[in-house]
Amino acid sequence: MKTAMPDTVNIQRESQEADGQGGFITSWGNVYQNIPARLNAKGASESIAAERLDTQLDFTLTVAYDQSIDPTDRVVHSSGTYAVQSVDTGKSWTLSKRCQMRQL
Repeated sequence: MKTAMPDTVNIQRESQEADGQGGFITSWGNVYQNIPARLNAKGASESIAAERLDTQLDFTLTVAYDQSIDPTDRVVHSSGTYAVQSVDTGKSWTLSKRCQMRQL
């Protein structure tokens, strides 16, 4: 398993707490730590926002088939923080779970 999943990641979930002034403070906390994984660069996409070119780096994260991870989560890896865009589910004979990620 070590060669198939050579990296480790922390999976974080968002939480909100009242700020005492009618609003909320958003924070992220680890829900799973030191999860064996593989992070691969997938490519880049470009868009124009506010009259400037924005380049987003896309990645694929592979984790164990039974690892809990949601499209609202984010992942912290030694190379940076990544937003989960989608989670590959619903296949028979699943040996791993793949997530499409975007670097923050």
